[in-house]
Amino acid sequence: MLGLLVDTFGNFVREVYVPIEAIEAQVGFPEELRSLRDAIGHHLIPLLLLARTDRDFAQCEHDTIVTHCVTFAGQRGATCDAAQEAAFRDYVGSFRPSLMQLDPALARLAKCEHGEFAALVDAAHTLVAADGVSRPEEVQFLTRLRGELGKLSAEA
Repeated sequence: MLGLLVDTFGNFVREVYVPIEAIEAQVGFPEELRSLRDAIGHHLIPLLLLARTDRDFAQCEHDTIVTHCVTFAGQRGATCDAAQEAAFRDYVGSFRPSLMQLDPALARLAKCEHGEFAALVDAAHTLVAADGVSRPEEVQFLTRLRGELGKLSAEA
């Protein structure tokens, strides 16, 4: 059932994704942050794709993603010091994931625990509201997905 909900989330991201005309040179993930990437890459990609759907990446959206990823990584034992967090903040500001990177992230999410996916959905909900410009269909979808995750958790 979780796999089905992850697929539904992936389809939602694909539907709202707006490709950019010219892809800027991608900066590679800083090597010193490899453990952070391994812990949160599957969260970072869908969140960034959602944040950039309106072609504007507001500072509050950036901060929401960084806070979620750093907190989540810390819960998984991949803590980072102030310098590493600063490097991660810079990376998040410049990283423009492609839609092709979504499927591997979704595959990993489909194997995660309910609580981990619920945390990602909560972060997505916070993200779409962060800049004060929430599209009703995004809010409705994420609210419905939260409800389905709640039902799934109650059954477990």
